[in-house]
Amino acid sequence: MAKLVKKITLGIDVSKDELVICDWDTEEITRLPNQGSPIKAWLKSLYGPVRIAIEPTSSYHLAVVEQAHVLGCEVYLIDSRQLVHYRVAVNVRNKTDPQDAWLLARYLARECSSLRPFKPLCAKAQRLWALLKRRAAVVKMRTQLEQSFSGIKLSTKALSTEIQHLLDRIDRHMQALVRALGWWADYQRCLSIPGIGPLNAAALVSVFYRGAFAGSDAFVAFIGFDIRMRESGKYKGQRKLTKRGEAEIRRLLFCATQPARSYALFDHYYQKQLDKGLSKIAAKVVLARKLARIAFTLLINQQSFKKQETAYS
Repeated sequence: MAKLVKKITLGIDVSKDELVICDWDTEEITRLPNQGSPIKAWLKSLYGPVRIAIEPTSSYHLAVVEQAHVLGCEVYLIDSRQLVHYRVAVNVRNKTDPQDAWLLARYLARECSSLRPFKPLCAKAQRLWALLKRRAAVVKMRTQLEQSFSGIKLSTKALSTEIQHLLDRIDRHMQALVRALGWWADYQRCLSIPGIGPLNAAALVSVFYRGAFAGSDAFVAFIGFDIRMRESGKYKGQRKLTKRGEAEIRRLLFCATQPARSYALFDHYYQKQLDKGLSKIAAKVVLARKLARIAFTLLINQQSFKKQETAYS
């Protein structure tokens, strides 16, 4: 009778120059340069099935993630927000690199059944996702510059113009990548939704192809638009968004709610949320969530949006 082989469970804390690795079973700590050759040699030295938990850190985690996946390891990317709450829940007071690696290993060992293994995208899809996030950084920087110079009599028009040129180049490159990936038809389906422009369409298609979603609820949860409830006995806590996904996608969908209201049924849906007593911001979030659900349905069914007269419930 074949003997069952126990999986090696590892947590890896990633920085620009170094990987700090914790083996859950032995609690042995290994330090490794964050470079291709040492990572590959270390991974090949492991015997038996391996599963790894990593907290994504900018692009510094990509080298170990990609090599581990190629060599057949199970890789799990742990959301930083989840890890913060988990640290508090298990009463871990210290925060050091070895402690973070241990916490990641513990999280994977205890919660693996509820996690989904990471599946890498192709190089073009990765570049599209990276451009979405880099574009968000440029927009944020522009906003900060405008605010910092608002009280100073010094023109920043030339700088703003250059930043806009950069954003335009990013947008063109993103559209080219959408075409190259064969996602153009799905991109057009998203564009058919009132309020969804080129940037939002690229973002929605990019999210759609990042994983296999069981339904629109999973798609919404991936974006971070799902609701966290806190209730106990007579206590009814305030409902809040989990915000687990990429913040830029939520920002783009939130911004899309304003032009989306030019479509009467979307405006009716928005007004209905206000009538329930929601604030304007909350009502826009609900509409943004509706846009995400509609986009997912269209992409799954390979259909374009068709305007109708019956109001949404």
